[in-house]
Amino acid sequence: MKKVIALVAAAPVVAWFAAVHLGSYPLERLRPSDAASLVVLDSAGGVLRQQATAAGERERWVPLSAISPHLQDAVVAAEDRRFRDHGGVDPVGVTRAVWLNLRARRIAFGGSTITMQLVRMVDRQARRRLGAKLGQAVDAARLERVLSKDQILEQYLNRAYFGNGVWGAEAASRFYFGKPAADLSLGEAAFLAVLPRGPSLYDPYRHLPRTLARRKHILAQMESRGFTDAAARILAEQTPVRLVGERPDFRAPHFVDHVLSQLEEGGGVVETTLDGPLQQRLEVALREHLAAVGGRRVGQAGLVVLRNSDGAVLAMVGSRNYFDAEHAGAANVLTLRRRPGSTLKPFVYGLAIENGDTAATVAYDQILPGESRQSYTVDIKQHGPAPYREALAGSYNLAAVHTLARVGPQALLERLRRAGVGTLDRPDEQYGVTLAIGDAEVRVLDLAAAFAAFGNQGRPIRPRAIQASTPTVEEPIFSPAVAYLIFHILSDPDARRPMFGSEAPVFSFPVALKTGTTRAYTDNLAFGTTAEFTVGAWAGNFDGSPTDGMMAMFGAAPLVRAAFGALSTRFGPPTAPHRPAGLVDAMVCGQSGLSPGRSCPGRRSELFIAGTEPDERCSGHGRREAPAAGAFRILYPAEGARFYLDSTRPAAYQRPPLRAASTGHVRWTIDGLPSDRWIPTPGVHVVEAEQAGQRDRVRIRYDL
Repeated sequence: MKKVIALVAAAPVVAWFAAVHLGSYPLERLRPSDAASLVVLDSAGGVLRQQATAAGERERWVPLSAISPHLQDAVVAAEDRRFRDHGGVDPVGVTRAVWLNLRARRIAFGGSTITMQLVRMVDRQARRRLGAKLGQAVDAARLERVLSKDQILEQYLNRAYFGNGVWGAEAASRFYFGKPAADLSLGEAAFLAVLPRGPSLYDPYRHLPRTLARRKHILAQMESRGFTDAAARILAEQTPVRLVGERPDFRAPHFVDHVLSQLEEGGGVVETTLDGPLQQRLEVALREHLAAVGGRRVGQAGLVVLRNSDGAVLAMVGSRNYFDAEHAGAANVLTLRRRPGSTLKPFVYGLAIENGDTAATVAYDQILPGESRQSYTVDIKQHGPAPYREALAGSYNLAAVHTLARVGPQALLERLRRAGVGTLDRPDEQYGVTLAIGDAEVRVLDLAAAFAAFGNQGRPIRPRAIQASTPTVEEPIFSPAVAYLIFHILSDPDARRPMFGSEAPVFSFPVALKTGTTRAYTDNLAFGTTAEFTVGAWAGNFDGSPTDGMMAMFGAAPLVRAAFGALSTRFGPPTAPHRPAGLVDAMVCGQSGLSPGRSCPGRRSELFIAGTEPDERCSGHGRREAPAAGAFRILYPAEGARFYLDSTRPAAYQRPPLRAASTGHVRWTIDGLPSDRWIPTPGVHVVEAEQAGQRDRVRIRYDL
């Protein structure tokens, strides 16, 4: 440590000696870079963003006379207060750096001058290590022998990186303030002088308070150096900073950031998958929607549109306003971890159908024997027995939990991970049956790509933002038949009606829609898919604060509806996926899900994978379905009801709920045993109820 600090302290002497003996700095290094700009285009060739990839973009270079003296003084005050007085290496600055390093007991301060920083900008191989620092000191001393201070400052101001893909003072002034560098006010100049010190640390779109605090320090330094007076400093501090919003060449900013994160450093033209007109329309739609629901404390939203055939990202809006630093607008909620709410339920029921269940299988949306209300941390509103079609379309919580208990949380984890949901990274044993109702973290973009499987013959998609990237054909996570059944359920307005009534979004073409609202109403999610497109949407607040009781049906689903409306206008109405072979229609009893008897009410047509149609006739709905007032009968379980034994729970806790049309004492037996002593086993069982000489009997079935 002491040896390193001693060498740093000796840098001025070493630099002077070497400069004298090595001669002048090679000026050819200072020519503006010929590196190409990076140009990001939408799918039609429109410019989304253009930025330099290295210092010295020719068309941005301006003479020092075209840069506000305020900015010149602010940069000197911020980066090198004795710039006009030293010969490339500042002995006072080096001494201060040595003292601070001794106090910190590490090399944290290097005492670099503007000239040394310029050398580092030019020498792309330079690094922050001892040998590089001494080399910069030597080259800085050599450079000072051939260029004036003004020439050095001009080089620095045209090469400095000001963050957000902007090099040079002229480009920075136009990017942040929409004006030439010559017209910068004192406050604006001091603001820009903050950025080269740490373009990410002081990014004004992400860390505005930190940037303003640093600007205040620079203004104080300018006053102490005589660059301004107290009155001008106070005025500059008190004048609000007004950053320019979106520029014509800074379109779809969240999407472009997403693209840039996938690129290696370099220039050139990047052709992307983004559909410009669709993007613009959805940016407007998202802002209008937030304005409409803002009174419910919904401050942010995000929306992504994917093309199923090749995974192309057609539109991506990551927040209300990318340039709203106060509300973290540059954050892209589509790539952040959020709670999914009920949006994992389609995968739960897909697994159950894959294991032999059907859309007519009865799920029990109620607290079962052996369970308690304390077992659940979610809304425990109970809807009773309901077929899978109604339970999934209506998003019944307890029904989904019981269904997942049968297929197993590990099976769901494996399927979601295969579909590309990579944030399910906790150990498997930390996930339980509440995974069915959102006890996990997902990225909206990932889950949208997985949800596409229900419109894409069972195949999820891999989101693709760059045209040159090869589309990936993903392995199916469900068979085409299972995927189509889930699509058929989620696009069925009649199935949603028992839960949502007329409040569910209405589409003029088939769309499989699933919403999810997290506990405390912090996150609203919605996903929709057709044969051609998949849409994912989120609404809420970035800081996790709850909305005012906003349900996803009103917070996120309208964004999905807006996206499909825009897609229909632009490309024609989307369609349902092709119905695969091997699916058949059959009539069922609306209550038991069995083949209907002559007197079953509510009979309806259901869709089945061939071979899974019910072969047992419902015998529980004769005249008893319309009994005389006060007649005694079994209300639950229904005749032919089917139960499934969960191997992870004691069988004694899986007895069926029992309910009769009576207010008095009822004696219950199952297979002739008192109901509280009977242990469920696979097979058909007889449930009997007796009261005051009146009896009723139903048959039920248990399967593994």
